[in-house]
Amino acid sequence: MISAKAKVWVMLRGMDGITIGTVPYLNALPLTAGLTDLVRAVPGKLASMFRDGSLDVALLPIFEWVRDPSRHIVGSGAICSPGPVDSVLLFSRVAPAGARKVLLDRSSLTSAALVRVLYAEHFRTSPEFASCSSETDPREIDADACLLIGDPALKARRDDLIVTDLATVWRDLTGLPFCFAAWLAKDEETARRSRETLRAARIRGLADRRRLAEREASLVGLPADTLHRYLTERITYDLGPRERAAASRFANSCRSLGLA
Repeated sequence: MISAKAKVWVMLRGMDGITIGTVPYLNALPLTAGLTDLVRAVPGKLASMFRDGSLDVALLPIFEWVRDPSRHIVGSGAICSPGPVDSVLLFSRVAPAGARKVLLDRSSLTSAALVRVLYAEHFRTSPEFASCSSETDPREIDADACLLIGDPALKARRDDLIVTDLATVWRDLTGLPFCFAAWLAKDEETARRSRETLRAARIRGLADRRRLAEREASLVGLPADTLHRYLTERITYDLGPRERAAASRFANSCRSLGLA
């Protein structure tokens, strides 16, 4: 009988020569359990590296697929949410629909596009958009609202601010979950070679979410129970029919607004 450790080694051998990229956020950890030598970068940087050929497979913003549907979706894991998600948030001093200037976290691609879609289709207003750093303090911005994603959103101070969960707004608008990111491969052969390894990593990671939450609690600065609830209730990791439908709905909206 082959041990679990040996099985992982055999699968990783099948990934020889494949460079994998992922995001440096808590919500990606259940998809990468047991994988080594990963390249970590914020979503915007990761997408650039994938486009220039530095990465063969990457956990990329779904907006990359929106921009180029010929990208090969591996189908072995994704970062989705039925809403709320808790880590893709709009912090505002006024009601979101009343915002005249909105800052968008420049590390994001999908979430920045989602804000534009929601302003057009849900809030039905057209504010000015500008970029900001992921380290921006939403309490000190020279704007009415600010998008933050990932761990910075989870940790941001919320004093006297209106906090809007964008996955919840999307669900209210469409009745669908939202797909933020998925594994994409540079070509069909790379997708085939990596599919089983990434699937096995997801299975291991989902079973290990309690330990991940306890390990990351001090780094993120939030209680382990809060992080465990986030990883088990706020995020889903399968790209099922409803998630694919949501991705297609999002793509149609982005194209109609000229975003892709």
